[in-house]
Amino acid sequence: MHLSERRPHQDIPILFVEARATNPRFLRVSAPMVRYSKLEFRKLVRRNGVQLAFTPMIIAESFNNSEKARQNEFTTSPEDDQPLIAQFAAKDAQEFVTAAQLIYPYCDGIDLNCGCPQSWAISKGYGCGLLRQPELLREVVQCVRRTLPTKFSISVKMRLLSGSDEETSVRRTIDLAQQLEHCGVTFLTLHGRTQAQKHSKDTLNVNAMAEVQKSLQIPLIVNGNVESWRDACELYEQTQAGGVMAARGLLANPALFNSKYPDEVLTPAECMQQWLDIDSAAGKNLHFQCFHHHLTFMWSSRMKRAQRMQFNSLSTKEEVYAFLAKHYDVTPSSSGCRPDIYSNCTYTHFIPPKHARHIATEAAENIWNAKTDGKFFNEFKAQQLSCEKVDDLELGGLFGDLY
Repeated sequence: MHLSERRPHQDIPILFVEARATNPRFLRVSAPMVRYSKLEFRKLVRRNGVQLAFTPMIIAESFNNSEKARQNEFTTSPEDDQPLIAQFAAKDAQEFVTAAQLIYPYCDGIDLNCGCPQSWAISKGYGCGLLRQPELLREVVQCVRRTLPTKFSISVKMRLLSGSDEETSVRRTIDLAQQLEHCGVTFLTLHGRTQAQKHSKDTLNVNAMAEVQKSLQIPLIVNGNVESWRDACELYEQTQAGGVMAARGLLANPALFNSKYPDEVLTPAECMQQWLDIDSAAGKNLHFQCFHHHLTFMWSSRMKRAQRMQFNSLSTKEEVYAFLAKHYDVTPSSSGCRPDIYSNCTYTHFIPPKHARHIATEAAENIWNAKTDGKFFNEFKAQQLSCEKVDDLELGGLFGDLY
């Protein structure tokens, strides 16, 4: 079918080829993180080495049936938000292909979330629950392949499948990955834990990811425990994967993939200033809560407890600017920033089929409230307020719902 392009689509397979030909030989990828992989943060990590970025996970049902959800959940820029993969949670082929057709003009590919281990997602038929239905997964991929142009990327983010032992787990994972490859996925992303293991740091199965990598002809992105540049390089060396993805490591240090700071474990001051510049250019498009949350993740490890408490009590951007200038001499660029250009995302190019439109109240249940802090930010905030030593703070496994 013919769908309009609001910008040229990037050739995603070429990205992997080009990355393999240059040092460090792997594509550097920012994960789909609920609440946090938004446009402004994507701009920050792209300035610091990220070569491929994902949107936050979007509930396809809401996106398909609600213009409000589309405007709330997805923003992009015509200038510096490429290449971009939009990730959706969907439970059937029609939901997923409809979302793909709607978002097609504004991104370079669509990704199906099969990795979220949270009970709410599985109860609704999303995330890891799809790994139990290989026939459905094949149908989803094949439906999108039949509907959208070949160049448009289709991918799946998955976990290791469970098994009676490690050998069975790896064999089942390879079998499903090869099935998806044969159905036409452009690449796969593999988080090296099973659903039951969630995000426990010591359960990452690097050997299993390496075995899956060797079994595929398409690129594989590996994900798990990447909290520094050294971690990323080590995971590549161990798996020889086409790409390495980071999530909470990028929250703690958005310059994680910047080779200028190979030994840096804290967010560099230059990166902090970039975030303030991005906020200045974004204006009201970047809400205070999101702006403040990212600063909390990025800078808390540099603060003593009293400063953390003061910082957490701030309620306006002006107060944050004054606090950072006073205590850390970090301010937006003195030259000023021109206002950012945001794409005017309209969806009149495609009207979802009538049978895909559900009752608005059901769709509204899946639209999370951006003005609330969320369970895992609250847990992190409680942890950082209880720590006096700066090296006690880490994001750890708190962000189990990020992707």
